[in-house]
Amino acid sequence: MPKCAWLLIGALTLLLHQTIGLTAVLEAAVNITAWTASTPAALIAIAALALWHLANEHPPRTARART
Repeated sequence: MPKCAWLLIGALTLLLHQTIGLTAVLEAAVNITAWTASTPAALIAIAALALWHLANEHPPRTARART
């Protein structure tokens, strides 16, 4: 992941920690992960988003001709 994504995740986590507490943040993260892993529609949405990201942000590299 790009550094900006890690900074955003970290900032949001710290903000939530400051507002609702670390226990609530961790509990919410576990609940969201469990729900996503057990819901086919959520897994399809994540797979589609990952495919879109790979296709648009990381296109295949073409072979370069050697001279």
